[in-house]
Amino acid sequence: LGLVRFAKSREVEGRIVNATVRRNPSGRYFVSLLVETEVQELPKTQSYIGIDVGLKDFAILSDGTPYKNPKFFRSLEDKLAKAQRV
Repeated sequence: LGLVRFAKSREVEGRIVNATVRRNPSGRYFVSLLVETEVQELPKTQSYIGIDVGLKDFAILSDGTPYKNPKFFRSLEDKLAKAQRV
């Protein structure tokens, strides 16, 4: 492969475990890095939230916040409804 120019999207933090080099159809190369890092625990809170997953909306939180479905989901909605009936 030889020398390759690269654009770093962000700093690599941790130990690189694996690197995968791929070439897309246009001939450009991309590298995916698998990095081992330490788990950073989140602070504990006393608040809770419920999530209702549905067909009309992707999810609705217990505080009423709706999250819309991804656009690709609409094209498969009828097929999914039929599959769930089985």
